[in-house]
Amino acid sequence: MRTKHPYSAGFTLVELLVVIAIIGVLIALLLPAVQQAREAARRMQCTNNLKQLGLAFHNYHDTNGKLPPMYIQLANPTDNIGHWAWSVFVLPFMEQNTTYDILQPNTMTASNSITANQAVFQYENTVFRCPSAPGPKFHDPSVDPGYAIANSSGSNIGLGLTNYVVSVNIANVRQKKSTDGITGTTGNIGPFYKNSDTNFKDITDGLSNTFLVGERCWTHNGVRNSAGTLYAVRDANGNGPSAQDADVLWNQGVVTIAGSVRYPINCILTAANSDKNNAFSSQHPGGAQFLMADGSAHFIADTINLSNDSAWTTNSVLENLVGMADGQVVGEY
Repeated sequence: MRTKHPYSAGFTLVELLVVIAIIGVLIALLLPAVQQAREAARRMQCTNNLKQLGLAFHNYHDTNGKLPPMYIQLANPTDNIGHWAWSVFVLPFMEQNTTYDILQPNTMTASNSITANQAVFQYENTVFRCPSAPGPKFHDPSVDPGYAIANSSGSNIGLGLTNYVVSVNIANVRQKKSTDGITGTTGNIGPFYKNSDTNFKDITDGLSNTFLVGERCWTHNGVRNSAGTLYAVRDANGNGPSAQDADVLWNQGVVTIAGSVRYPINCILTAANSDKNNAFSSQHPGGAQFLMADGSAHFIADTINLSNDSAWTTNSVLENLVGMADGQVVGEY
């Protein structure tokens, strides 16, 4: 007589489908948590990058008695050549002396230097890159000609890409310094401008209440924001880098090395509002990270109070954080 085995020889189809469904549900529950953990790690690395920049700014200030300039204007510029930008001057203060010595900003023009050192200009410098914001190592001059400079032969060479730009204004970016420190249409009200030599004592609103650097990503919501340029900035028509007060061209010049809060953080760039590439942006959900003048890094929500009215004076929290001497007390942010 045959005895029936008390256990089934295998799974039935229904049981197998149930197990697969359970595994699928578990993966669906775990995936967002894994993504959040990865983003938290990337955001922490971005914070560390900004803090390294903060130490570099402070060490530069300790050595030179001032912050580095937004850019140094050449005495006799010509169209499309390069002017040395703030990011090259902090290199020796963040243990990148070798790169600084190769580029030779004290003895060579940016255009002559990129002729001899194109690979160094276009090498990905990870301290200047947010890991949450993918993008190319350097700008393609056929895509973003304003984010390139001419070499000594007159050929456009794409500059390295950075996700960090200095904070300068509440209206469109300018070359010059504001005449009164609170009106953004007369010039930049932040610590940086053409040939700037800002001392910490000039930041009378307090170092912990003033932006030095903010984020800008390569793409945001599928639209290219182009981030920023490393080490140099392009000249426009022999008048220095373009800005609202010098050759109004929004796809090149000061906008590639500096940012403004004329528009909110993470605003959507469109063809009709191409000057929105003045803005700060990131691929961190809900805001962007900023370096304060005291060397600390803070995440600023894109819902922060901003009153970008036609007066272009500091009358909102975000604008107060940009102005270094507007006399306004900054509340919680």
